[in-house]
Amino acid sequence: MLQLKEAFSNLPQATIISMYQASLGIARASQGSPSHLAVSKTLKMTTQGPTRHQVLILLALAAAEIVVANAVSAVEPCNKGLVSAHSKLRVESVHKAWDGVSMSTNSVASVAELEVIKQLLWQPLITMTNDHTSK
Repeated sequence: MLQLKEAFSNLPQATIISMYQASLGIARASQGSPSHLAVSKTLKMTTQGPTRHQVLILLALAAAEIVVANAVSAVEPCNKGLVSAHSKLRVESVHKAWDGVSMSTNSVASVAELEVIKQLLWQPLITMTNDHTSK
């Protein structure tokens, strides 16, 4: 509060107090008396790292680039396998991320769904790697 007073010495004390209260998230209630102060909380919605709607798969750089370049060949078998497993989870996209690939999904994957994706990704990955190296 002292820093505000020094920075805005030309403003009235009531204005400086209001600025200080606003910086703390304190808002006056409709009555306007100090005994009716309420604290308003703001949520921060931005975080670092992956979301829960991603499946992260660790792969070597070359393999990750092949999967991303042939995303349709990776997504289709995963989604077909998820449908066969009676799952509502769907892989929506594939991107290179961290030390492998990130598969964006429509909801949070269960352990069983992760296992289905893992099993189904390896066969297309082997096929894509063989196709890529034979060219």
